[in-house]
Amino acid sequence: MSAKRWPRKESQPAVVDGLMRDGTIAGIRDAVLVDRERLVELHDELSDLGRYRRFFHVGHLDAVRFVDDLLPRLGRGEAIAKVAVVDGRVVALASCTRTETGGEAELALVVADRFAENGLATLLLEHLAVAATEAEVTEFVSYLLADNAPAFDVMRDSGFELTAVPHQDTVEVRFPVRLTERVLEAMIEREQEADAASLGAVLRPRSVAVIGAGRRDENPGHQVVRNLRRAGFTGTVHPINPHCDYLLGLRCHRSILEVAPVDLAVIAVPAAEVLEVVRECARAGVRDLVILSSGFAEAGADGRRLQDEILTVARRAGMRVVGPNCLGIANTDPEVRLDATFSPMTVGRGRVAMMVQSGAVGIAALQRADDLGLGVSSFISAGNKADISGNDLLMYAAEDDATDVVALYLESFGNPRKFSRLARRLAVRKPIVALVGGSSRTGRRAAVDHTASAVTSSAAVEALFEQCGVIGVDGLEQMLQTTSVLANQPLPGGRRVGIVSNAGGAGVLAADACEGAGLRLTALSEETTARIREIVPDASSVQMPIDLGSGIGWEAYAEVVSTIARSGEVDMLIALRTPLPALSYAALARALRTALRTVPGEASPPVTTVAVMLDPHGPGRPISAGEHHVPVFAFPEEAARALGPIVGYAEWRAQPRRPAAEAASGSREVARDVVVRALRTAPEGCRLAAPDVRQLLAAYGIGVLPSVLADGAEEAVDAAEWLGYPVVVKLADPEVAHRTDVGGVRTGLGNPDEVRVAAHEVLRVPGEHAGLLVQRQVSAGVELIAGVVQDPVFGPLVMVGYGGAYTELIGDRSFRLTPLNRADAAAALAELRTAPLLAGYRGAPPADAGAVEHLLVTLGRLADDFPEIAEIDLDPVIVHERGVSVVDAKVRLHPAPPATASDLRSLRPPVGPSAGT
Repeated sequence: MSAKRWPRKESQPAVVDGLMRDGTIAGIRDAVLVDRERLVELHDELSDLGRYRRFFHVGHLDAVRFVDDLLPRLGRGEAIAKVAVVDGRVVALASCTRTETGGEAELALVVADRFAENGLATLLLEHLAVAATEAEVTEFVSYLLADNAPAFDVMRDSGFELTAVPHQDTVEVRFPVRLTERVLEAMIEREQEADAASLGAVLRPRSVAVIGAGRRDENPGHQVVRNLRRAGFTGTVHPINPHCDYLLGLRCHRSILEVAPVDLAVIAVPAAEVLEVVRECARAGVRDLVILSSGFAEAGADGRRLQDEILTVARRAGMRVVGPNCLGIANTDPEVRLDATFSPMTVGRGRVAMMVQSGAVGIAALQRADDLGLGVSSFISAGNKADISGNDLLMYAAEDDATDVVALYLESFGNPRKFSRLARRLAVRKPIVALVGGSSRTGRRAAVDHTASAVTSSAAVEALFEQCGVIGVDGLEQMLQTTSVLANQPLPGGRRVGIVSNAGGAGVLAADACEGAGLRLTALSEETTARIREIVPDASSVQMPIDLGSGIGWEAYAEVVSTIARSGEVDMLIALRTPLPALSYAALARALRTALRTVPGEASPPVTTVAVMLDPHGPGRPISAGEHHVPVFAFPEEAARALGPIVGYAEWRAQPRRPAAEAASGSREVARDVVVRALRTAPEGCRLAAPDVRQLLAAYGIGVLPSVLADGAEEAVDAAEWLGYPVVVKLADPEVAHRTDVGGVRTGLGNPDEVRVAAHEVLRVPGEHAGLLVQRQVSAGVELIAGVVQDPVFGPLVMVGYGGAYTELIGDRSFRLTPLNRADAAAALAELRTAPLLAGYRGAPPADAGAVEHLLVTLGRLADDFPEIAEIDLDPVIVHERGVSVVDAKVRLHPAPPATASDLRSLRPPVGPSAGT
C-alpha cells in the first residue's frame, strides 16, 4: 500500500442529489463506517449472476470480506467510496482503492438489480472520478469477466478513454480519471435525458391537488382551480381546504392524505404552514410540488433557512419543486391541458417553452404573448428557483418535440458553466431567447430583494450568450417579438434585407433602423428592378427601400413582394404599410398571403418576412402566409430590433462546432507544482514571483520575453550586453500596475551609456523599488492586452483588448467564458473596435490574429484547469506579422475549490448542509 493517504471524511456526509435515467432522485454521498450492514445487504440481494460478475463466483462471504476490507480503508484515508441512496436504502456503491502504482486506484462498482438499467452506475462513477481527481488519482483500473458486457458499457458510455488488456477469462480495463471534454459531453447527454424525464413528469401530471384553495376569487389557490378547469385539464383536480365542502363544483378535501397518491401538489398556503404541508405531501407519496407561497429566500436569512428545509424534505421524498414564490406552471399539450397558474390570462397553445423567474413578469409576458398571437408549449414560473431552474427547462426543451423555441426571463444563474454547455447543445437545433434582469446596479439590488438572485456583470452575461448562441435581448417586448419571429419564420440566410413600402418616409425610417441593427440593405439587380417597374411603372423608388407609392393596391404589392422574395437577392423582407386608403390592413394581409403562397413544384421562398403596420393600435397577430405566419409589428424599429439578433444567431449556428482543446497531462503537472508550492507558502493567496509566472505560463506554451533583474545601473548594463541591444529598462516592482504612468520605463536603448542614463532616471522615480528589469526590445506591432479574471458567479473570463498607454481611456475590451475554442477567440477579437488594426490599417502589414486566438484559447485552458488562478495580466502583448511577444505578465492566486464540482450531474442543493441519509 502506498504511503499516501486521502483525507478522512466527515461522519455525517453531505448528500448530493442526482437524477436517474427515469427522472427519479437518488442521493449521492460518501460511504461511512456505519453503512456496513447496508452495504453487505446490497451485495447479498444481488442475483447469482450479479454476484458472479462482481466476485467471479457465487458466494455470500465475498461481500462481507469486501465490505470489511473497504470500510477500514475509508477510515484510514486509503480508499474513497460513494453510495447512492433511494428511499433510505443504499442501492449502489462505487469505490476505488489506491494501489502501489503511483496515481492508480482499483475501481469497483455494484448496483442493486432493480436499478441496474437506470443509469446509477454512470452517475456514481462520475462522482467517484471527481473525488478521486481531487485526491490526485490519475487512473482507474478494474478487472472484469470477459463476458461482463454491462460493466464494459458503463465505462465506455461514461466517455472515458478505455484501454483493455485480456487475461484468459478476465479483462483488465484502465482509463484516465480526468473529466475531459468527451466525458463532460457524455455527462451532459445523460443528464439531459434524465432531467427531461423528471421535468416531463412535473408538466404531465394525471392528478393535481391544490392545497390552500380558498373561496374568494382573489385567492391564488382558487385561481389555480379555476384555470385548471378553464383549460380543460385531462386529469383529476382535488381542491384541499378543511374549511370548504365544494369549490367551483369540485368536492374539497381536508388533507392531501385523503386523496393520495397525487402526481402534483400546488401549494398556496402562508409561508409558515408550507413546511408541514410539504411533510404531509411526502407522507402521502406526492410526486412533485409547485409552491406559490412567498416569504422564503427573497425575505431574508430566516426565509432562506425555511426554504432550504423544505427542499431537503422534498428531496428525501423524491419530489421535484417549482418555486417557491412563483406563478405556477402550464402545459398546452391537448393530451394534458394543464394550467396550474394563478394568471388571469389564458395560456395559449404554441411551440415556445417559456420560463420566467418573476411571477409578475410571467403575467405580463403571457398577456403580451396573447396580443402577439404567440402560444407556448410549456410555461414555468421559477420564482426563487429552489430546485427547478432554467437549466432544467433547457434539458426538457431539447427532448420535447412540441417545442421549437425557448424564451427565458432570468434574474440569476445558479450554475453558469452548466448553462453554457446545455445552451450550446440546444442552440444548434432550437433558438434560445433570453432576457436577464438586474444588469444595472439598481436592478441587481432589486433582483436580490425580489428573488434572492445572485446576478453578475453584464460583460459576463454578454460573453456567455455570445459563446452559447443565446439570443440576448434588452427588454420584455423585444424578447417576445424576437421569439415571435423565430416561432413563425425560417432563419435568415444572411444579413441582406429588403424593404417594400407604400410611402417613402416610412421606408427611410425602416432603412435607418435596419442599419442600426447591423442589417444590410440589399442592392437589387437590374433584372429585378426592371420587373418591379413593369408591375408598378410609377413607383417612386425601385431600389431599397422600395417606395411603391400611396396609391398601390394589394395585387401589385403582392406581385412586387413575390418578385423580391423569389429573386434570391434578399435574406429578409420587411413589408411596410403606412395607413392609407388604397392599402388597408386586410389588403396587406391578402397581399402577403398571395405573395408567399406555396406554388406547386416550387419550394417556398426561404426569406424571413415580417410586416410593419405603422399603427400601434392595429392588429398584432401573425398573418398566415404560405407555410409560415408573418409576425406583425407596429413600427419599423421594432422589426429591426427583432431581426438583428436573429441574424447573429443564424451566423453562430452556421459555424462549424469545434471542441475546446485539452492541455497535455505533463503541462498540467508542471503548472500544478507551481500553484501548490505558492499556495502552501501563502494559503490566503498571493502574487506569483516573476520566475514562477514564467514557469506557470511556459507549462502551457506561453512564453514571456526574457528579462534580467538588475540592482543598479552597472548591473543593468551587464544585463543589456547579455540580452543584446536594443533593450528596455523599467521598474521591477510588481505592485506598480502601469510603469509608464510614473515614468518607470525607458525604451530603445542602444548602447551602455544610454542604459546607464536610463537606469539612473528610472531609479529616481519616487518610492521604494525592487530594482530594475532589463528586456530586449522587440520589433513594433499591434499592441494588445490579454488576461484572465475570475467572476464570482461565472468563473474565469478571458479578456482581450486594445493595449498601450491609453488602454483604460479607450476601454476597448472583449470577454469570453471558459472553456474557450478557436471560434470563440476569433469572435472576441472581431468584437474589438480596434480589430481593423490587426488586418493591416492604412498600409500597415496584417498582424498574426491566429497567434492571438491561440494565446486566448491557451489562457482559457490554463484558467479552467486551475481555479486557483484569480487573475492573469499580459500587458502588453505585441502582435507581429508572425507570432506574438508577451512583454510582461502578472499572475495572482487565491484559494479555490476544484473546478470539477460544477460539472457534476447534480440537482441544485439547499444553501445550507443537506440532511444525511
